[in-house]
Amino acid sequence: MTPWQPTVKKLHNEPAPLQDERERLRKGRALFREGRQDEACVEFEALLAINPKSANACLGIGMVLRRQERTEEALTRFTQARTLDPLLVKAYVLEGQALAELDQFEPAIMAFQNALNLDPKSVKAMTGLGQALLRQQRYDEAMSRLREALRYDPRKVQPRLLLAEIHRQREQPDAAIAELRLALDSEPGHMRAAILLARLLTAQDQRELAEKALRDVLARLPEESATLMQLGRAALELQLYPVAEEALNEALRQDPGRTSVRLRLVEALLANGHLEEAERQARELPQNSQIAPLMHKLLGDIHYRRQQFQLAVEEYRATVLHLPDHEQLLSDLERELVVSEGDWEELAEELQPSIATRVADETRRLRQNRRNRNRRA
Repeated sequence: MTPWQPTVKKLHNEPAPLQDERERLRKGRALFREGRQDEACVEFEALLAINPKSANACLGIGMVLRRQERTEEALTRFTQARTLDPLLVKAYVLEGQALAELDQFEPAIMAFQNALNLDPKSVKAMTGLGQALLRQQRYDEAMSRLREALRYDPRKVQPRLLLAEIHRQREQPDAAIAELRLALDSEPGHMRAAILLARLLTAQDQRELAEKALRDVLARLPEESATLMQLGRAALELQLYPVAEEALNEALRQDPGRTSVRLRLVEALLANGHLEEAERQARELPQNSQIAPLMHKLLGDIHYRRQQFQLAVEEYRATVLHLPDHEQLLSDLERELVVSEGDWEELAEELQPSIATRVADETRRLRQNRRNRNRRA
């Protein structure tokens, strides 16, 4: 008789496929929350390669694409996810949000209603539905859905922001302000609520209260350059220059190499009359062809405020030289120089608004080009 030999099965330390899927999903979501979009997408795509039927992987890829403003591609992924798992409420909600961003309101409303059919208590679906109805100016229906969302979760800020927008569009500023104050009571550090409140208060010429609203949220903001920059830009737009200067100074401290922050800070310093510091910050800007027009324009404005009119005109001329298609504008400027016969003050006064408009147009063009490149990436 042949002796019995036990068979030993070798156990591998590799994780089981299900564990690997869960780990990739967890890692991808964590990377997404940290703003590391490309790395998150790698994890979600790897998960989809392991399991082509993973609805959550499709949702993850879609969320990355949406964050990158590639909304149509994101919508395809969200639709794929709810096809793979028809009971996944989040897929319908994200599909509805993407459709609304593409101004496809009726399909968006249907997606949100499908989500509510699966989960009648979904606050995100109620909020999305309310927003889509608002975009169609169906105010009463929108308010009903948003109030319902708040009944289920009174702490949510987004429904209150949308209610405030309805009141604003209906020319009910006091009701809008009341909603935004409730939003800030629920979440005192909510920057968007504070900015919207500041806008309404500024429109009512309640500038001190507007400034206080922004200062209150500034004190609670995380020390992140991008967030501080956003608040500083809003304050600059509302001509609340002390808050703008404070926020942008802190943003620059967090990220000293960020040119856009320094440019905005120069604008705030100039508006506040802090001319020496404005000039110092302007001189520290990099020699970059894209920002050269704005840099020379700001230096011209500084000299203009100091009544150094000849220097202001020279900086405005440098601004023109750095603009694309500047030949006609430069020709007009040279003609004005001859006609002015050395009256630098009058010439600087005439140049300042036209130069500001031309630089603003060029800045908008560059920003749009950057957005288009990001969408194609």
